[in-house]
Amino acid sequence: MSRSARIWLATALVTALAGCAGQVDLSKTVTPRTTVKASGSFEDEALRMVEPCGLLTDQVVDSIGKKRSSSNTNRSGYSECSMTITDKATEKQTINLTIKVGAGLLGAPKQTSKSIRGLGVFETSASSSCTQSAITNKETGITAQVFWEGGDTCGSATKLLESAIRQIAGNPPVYQDTPGSLVKLEPCAAIDDATARTIFGAAASKTPYGIRSCLYQADLTVVALDYTIDSDPYTSNSARGAVRVDVTDKIKGAAQYRSIISQKRCVIEWVHRALSGNRNENVRVAFERTPEDPKEDPCAKTLEAARAVAGKLAKS
Repeated sequence: MSRSARIWLATALVTALAGCAGQVDLSKTVTPRTTVKASGSFEDEALRMVEPCGLLTDQVVDSIGKKRSSSNTNRSGYSECSMTITDKATEKQTINLTIKVGAGLLGAPKQTSKSIRGLGVFETSASSSCTQSAITNKETGITAQVFWEGGDTCGSATKLLESAIRQIAGNPPVYQDTPGSLVKLEPCAAIDDATARTIFGAAASKTPYGIRSCLYQADLTVVALDYTIDSDPYTSNSARGAVRVDVTDKIKGAAQYRSIISQKRCVIEWVHRALSGNRNENVRVAFERTPEDPKEDPCAKTLEAARAVAGKLAKS
């Protein structure tokens, strides 16, 4: 991945995280555990179907700490799930557990000193947190993160990761293959080469980030595409001055707004499919050119890219 793409991704993540929160109810789209063959279990296609909250089993949670009466799983997007528990000894220390499947791993090492089921694993730690990451595909992987002031964060994160990998290799919890859902789609397949050339005025490269996002890039001009689960995009971005735009004759009233990170970056986001619990499957498209062209309207370019994505999704 190029240095400019890394910088773009880093700032894009801040923007995305600013809008993420809340319990997600996907009970209508999640099915009990279904057997998935171990061969290919860690390919991107298979990981997209894994439902992450099912990986936080009572067994692995009990091996780390103790559930509170208020301990519930909290899904963020399609592939991340967290839970807050307490320590067993005092029941006063807060432990935050997070598992993410198909996470983007910026700067993942080419070689690691340890592995789990053949997947290279590396560790990132701070005073009260630890993340264990298993590399599944170049800069994509499965991460287990634990925040615990004064506790064994890295040991706990290892338990969490080992449990997740064991389940994914064997019999993971999976999403239903629901017609019209974004859950199994590859974002780097949404804009073909000819359309990208029209948008950029030049040939563009495609760089996946995790299993839910893709960067289309020509020099320092970038289109970013994300498939995610979130709330209503217009309401949640009203503070950013969101306006409504029509992407196609069927996708009307999409939210258009400028990034809080860069005013050069224009974002268009719309609801692809409504879910329960005031959550939706959303499509988010962003465009930015560096340096900015004063003669160019970045939102017009974003709309051009959004229409290309919408056209592809209509055929999926």
